[in-house]
Amino acid sequence: MKIVDPSGKEVTSKENKDAKELEKQLNKNIEKMLEPIFNKIKLSGAQVPQEQLMQLSSAAHQMLFNRMVYNLLKKVGVEEISEVLSEDDVEELQTSLSNQLQFVDPSQAQGGGQGEDPTQDQ
Repeated sequence: MKIVDPSGKEVTSKENKDAKELEKQLNKNIEKMLEPIFNKIKLSGAQVPQEQLMQLSSAAHQMLFNRMVYNLLKKVGVEEISEVLSEDDVEELQTSLSNQLQFVDPSQAQGGGQGEDPTQDQ
């Protein structure tokens, strides 16, 4: 979670006790959301890949955060998303997201679990 001071400078949770407390509260709610899922996994005896568990955690975090933003927007009377999110914001985030994407050369990928090339047997 990013918190900024009135000038727009980011304040990290290490520097800000309020931010640290908010993160703690958010994590508690995420754990509460995930508890039934983890219990179901344990009871079934199934194995779930670590990557999938991380995806579940990330999805829970995103869902909770989206709900918080929605509730806040409703509380302050925002009726149109354009009041709080501009086209420039979307373009900036699009660039940021694109910069996080890494491409893997299929010939160099190892352990992808995709199986063998079906054209090799012909």
